Amino acid sequence: MALVDYSSSESDDESSGSDSHHVKRRKGVDGIATHYSRSTDGDTRSVSKDADASSMPPLPDTFHDLYASTVRQSVVDDPSLHHGRKRQVPHVVGNWPSHVYIEWHPSTKQHGLLTSLMADIEKEVSSEIKLHNFLTSDLGSPLPLHISLSRPLSLTTGNKDEFLDKITETLDNSGIAPFVVRPQGLAWYRSPDSDRTFLILRVASGPRSPTNSKDGVKPLNPELTSLLTKSNTVATQYGQPPLYQGKAEVPVGDAFHISIGWTFHLPVDEMSLKTLRLFRQPKFGDIRKWEISVAGIKVKIGNAVHHIALQETGRGSGSSKRSSFLKS
Repeated sequence: MALVDYSSSESDDESSGSDSHHVKRRKGVDGIATHYSRSTDGDTRSVSKDADASSMPPLPDTFHDLYASTVRQSVVDDPSLHHGRKRQVPHVVGNWPSHVYIEWHPSTKQHGLLTSLMADIEKEVSSEIKLHNFLTSDLGSPLPLHISLSRPLSLTTGNKDEFLDKITETLDNSGIAPFVVRPQGLAWYRSPDSDRTFLILRVASGPRSPTNSKDGVKPLNPELTSLLTKSNTVATQYGQPPLYQGKAEVPVGDAFHISIGWTFHLPVDEMSLKTLRLFRQPKFGDIRKWEISVAGIKVKIGNAVHHIALQETGRGSGSSKRSSFLKS
């Protein structure tokens, strides 16, 4: 396991006292240290300002890539370990469950507001459905959220590294600079790939002011749609199903979302209206003002996470080939 530095320097008082102990990065086993080459300005994070002060400096972005947010508890599909959930893609020995996505770590203030929203919704629907949330782990720790750019993928040991090189090259040269997305509304989404219904925050990218396309219609989610198309193109080359798009360049509109909860039930229209009314309450108004910064894309293969930074210049400058860090 690699050791990671804090991003800030020590104070003069601390350095002038006893001997300083400088923590250095070291190459870890399984090549995890190779992640650092692509992790500059790493995780997607909120640009919302927090008033919360901390005596400790923030963890560096690369830290989040070293640990999976979920831990495998069994090598077989055992729904009893996961609140009754079943794998969308059955596990096959020698295959690597994979995912392409944008990761977001809500700030303390944002996490608190989302938790309050979920608590109010649970009170409203508890008599009819059991609602689970994605915000907090079983140990009470805040969890990262995400915007999917692929379906659940299943790569083989023989092609996982080739897939990583290909998706890295494609996104490196996407021509898309870092951008922001904003929550637009709350909705229930029935997944076509599972027996669950998700409580989602719909998100939109692009400037607040209208940007007209050739036909005079403002494009919906231009950056997200472009990234999705590129991800789907690579996925289909490896025999994987595309997300949202039956074929390339199909507009997907407001399909992009952040899931914050789930249930096995299908909420009725009245329950959906109650949920929407809760979201529109003034105390949750700040959620619609959030700007979530997208600085890069995550590719998770097995439990290893690789970060692909969006280039400020819009063009990748490095070679797409990188050392293989996923061991069979």
